[in-house]
Amino acid sequence: MSALYRSVLIASSLLVWGATHAGSGTARLTCTSASGRTIFTADLQDIQGLFEGGVLTIDGSLLRFPAEGDGATSAIIWDPANGVFTLSYQRPGDADFLFLRFWAVPSTFKTISDERGSAAGAVYTFDAIIEATEPREAKGHATPAIRLSCRLEYRI
Repeated sequence: MSALYRSVLIASSLLVWGATHAGSGTARLTCTSASGRTIFTADLQDIQGLFEGGVLTIDGSLLRFPAEGDGATSAIIWDPANGVFTLSYQRPGDADFLFLRFWAVPSTFKTISDERGSAAGAVYTFDAIIEATEPREAKGHATPAIRLSCRLEYRI
């Protein structure tokens, strides 16, 4: 996948999932595999709040994870002092069951900036593992565990 194509995918997901809630900030999670074949983006209200939506793209096949509601639930564990960030999501359904499990690799967690209330905001980088509903046809129901390099940015 070309760098231009990856940039277009990331930019389009920013437009689709860029909504914010009044009185809170939205954290933006952007992750890419070493090969560039897998991209995961998500928006999280106040980092540890609500899952506002996400997009998983593998080999150009795109799968959207809608915000919580209509049976979709998520859970986030956020502890930057110990390098812990996890996200789980599921939306039950017969034909449209969606799930994802995402966790940071603690030994790779780095705080770049921790100024949430400033213009600079908070920025963290880490490697993570994702397992999710497979977006590619004829590849089965679930992805293998995929390692990603991630950036988490948050501003109030």
